[in-house]
Amino acid sequence: MHAALHKHPDFRTRAEMLPYEGRVHLAYRGADAFLKTWKFGIEDIATCSPRSWDMYRDPVLAIDGGCWTILACHLNLFLGTISAVRKERPDLVPMMLQALNGNIIGNFLMTEVGHGLDAYRMETTATKVEDRFILNTPSAVATKFMPPTMPYTTRSKFAVVLARLIVGSEDRGIHPFLVRVSSAVLPPRGGSSPLDFCMTSFDHVRLPPSAFLGHTLDAPPDAHGLLMEYIRRVVVGQISLSLIAITGAKLAACIGVDYSFRRVVQGKPAEKSPIIVFKTQQLPILYCMAVAYVLDAWASKVIEQFTSSHVAPDMKKTVAIVSKTTVCRLTTHHYREVSERLGAQGTFGHNMINQIEMDIRGFIVTEDDIRAICVRLFPDLLQGHVSLPPPPSDHSVLWRHAEDVLVHGHRDPRYNDLLFPQSEPTILAFGYAYAHAAAVDAGVAKPLVDLFQSACMKLAPGWYSENTALPESVRILEEDKAVLAALVCRASVAAGPGHVVVCRCGKRTYVGVARHR
Repeated sequence: MHAALHKHPDFRTRAEMLPYEGRVHLAYRGADAFLKTWKFGIEDIATCSPRSWDMYRDPVLAIDGGCWTILACHLNLFLGTISAVRKERPDLVPMMLQALNGNIIGNFLMTEVGHGLDAYRMETTATKVEDRFILNTPSAVATKFMPPTMPYTTRSKFAVVLARLIVGSEDRGIHPFLVRVSSAVLPPRGGSSPLDFCMTSFDHVRLPPSAFLGHTLDAPPDAHGLLMEYIRRVVVGQISLSLIAITGAKLAACIGVDYSFRRVVQGKPAEKSPIIVFKTQQLPILYCMAVAYVLDAWASKVIEQFTSSHVAPDMKKTVAIVSKTTVCRLTTHHYREVSERLGAQGTFGHNMINQIEMDIRGFIVTEDDIRAICVRLFPDLLQGHVSLPPPPSDHSVLWRHAEDVLVHGHRDPRYNDLLFPQSEPTILAFGYAYAHAAAVDAGVAKPLVDLFQSACMKLAPGWYSENTALPESVRILEEDKAVLAALVCRASVAAGPGHVVVCRCGKRTYVGVARHR
């Protein structure tokens, strides 16, 4: 974490008190502060350097979904796509340096409102005419949806726009083009961080030859494969934005702890007790904490696999799908559980948990929709086209579950009715097992690992009741044992403001401290 960002006035502003447009501008100022503080180079972006991953783990980033959306579009999708041609196109380097300094803002326009995830059916065209291209939106359903492309005060906005290259009357596949953009803003999204999401269309816009960012004007032998190559940075985003979701879980746990020590109840005796003494308050917070630290340990392993030259590209895509699906589903579930334990206060913007949940729900349907990527991966697993190897050092009950649900899958005349709905639960089962194994290898404290396993088992109770010798009564006792091992609370908060150790295992302290007043 950069201390300069933690102390930056734009990250200490009470955003929930600002009007909508003020919050949008605050998000852009926050993104600018990140760019100026991290000072990335072109190679950082092009090669996915360790620093480029570390930025997404900065705790400050989790508090403003608008800010991290701007940075993800700008650094990963916009600059990441352009960096692929930096050696063949040195003329683009000055513009890239301007973008890295925050002098211009970049976006990535692929999805069309009428085609959604079916990007290969997009209708936007870039027609080659003499010494230029004509970029055009042929119908309303071909409008690009919904990157933030409104003009931003003092800075121009550019975008990598995916469009069909038309030469003569021949469709030569989908290619990227560099375009200066401005658009019509959409109504606000419900509950999430404000941003200038837009509908963008083009009316016979003239582009110079230098706008073409593709490999060749010739017809490609494999148009679909070429498109997948152009949009490969989407896979990077599936992993990088998952890091923010994990930080959000840590933040939710901290807020839950703080509230639970400050909120007190009084019984018949005169003594007041903080509500953290109740198991109903402890469980959701400790589960959220356990999920955060286990997933954080796994995220390091995922990044290591994704950046390794020894891992095949198809396997990297698979790892990203399993990671995004697991992280998003687990964290959003536990955000909600903790938020409900904050009472009425949890519904207000200054406690942020509901906003973080809505921001991550937005991520669930961007950078490839979770349900769609699971549906695409699942049949490949069933037919053996893709395999998910067992964890190298941990064969927990979670791995038994993953193996079993996949073995029982098969092609069937009623595949759409019976097996398609099992796509996501199957991918999640593998994600749970991989995260558990990574946490064990990383030395995450056993009570937290045990709580994580219990949390995952509660999400698939049918399988565990049918396939293990662990009745619900025993699971509850094991859960209680893990809670008692993890939770170290002061018996009284009467001493006044100070610090309370929330979870200490051995020499490690998790989540840190909770303030009480």
